Amino acid sequence: MRKFWVLILLFFLVPFTLRATEVMTNDGQKFEGKILEEEDDFVLMEIENHVQVKIDRAQIVYIQKEDETDKHKKEYPLLGIAYGDPALFNLVLGYYWQDVAIKISGGYTGTPWGIQLNLSKRLVAENPPFTNSMVNFSLVGGVAGIRGATQSTRWSSTDSNGSWFYGGIGLDLSYGDVFFEVDSVAGNFPTSVTFPFQLGFIHRFN
Repeated sequence: MRKFWVLILLFFLVPFTLRATEVMTNDGQKFEGKILEEEDDFVLMEIENHVQVKIDRAQIVYIQKEDETDKHKKEYPLLGIAYGDPALFNLVLGYYWQDVAIKISGGYTGTPWGIQLNLSKRLVAENPPFTNSMVNFSLVGGVAGIRGATQSTRWSSTDSNGSWFYGGIGLDLSYGDVFFEVDSVAGNFPTSVTFPFQLGFIHRFN
């Protein structure tokens, strides 16, 4: 079980290991990493596993640095609204760091209420043939409640009042600013597993 959670953690941290600079030498070698020092006659880089490499300036064909504009496009906030769970109508707030995002959704609409946290990893980027599309895998967790329910709800078929904690996994698909998310979660509610969903509008400020 521990190995499973380690793999999940590495899955989410991969984007933060991506390097910003690429150096090619005249013998065809490519070095990807972070430039620590630049002098007239050499470049000192840190590559994988924190290894430092000193490259003669005369051997360098080119140095390609990540464009700051592209960097800003990969890091941006998002804001939206969604119909579904945990509350009937949910406010959605979040932030993207490259391919990893954190998203909070929830609200209070009288009878149903709740809040949910998503830690998401982008599986499909906005590149051809998927322009304007995005697919994310998420770890989800939250709390949902009802007050004065007159009929059965997703969380309980018998209780008219109560609150329940839950956790699980989810998948969301978006096209432009429209998104649909479905989760598979378990918790301390009467049913063993349930499938909350959201359908809504999210604007990404990138």
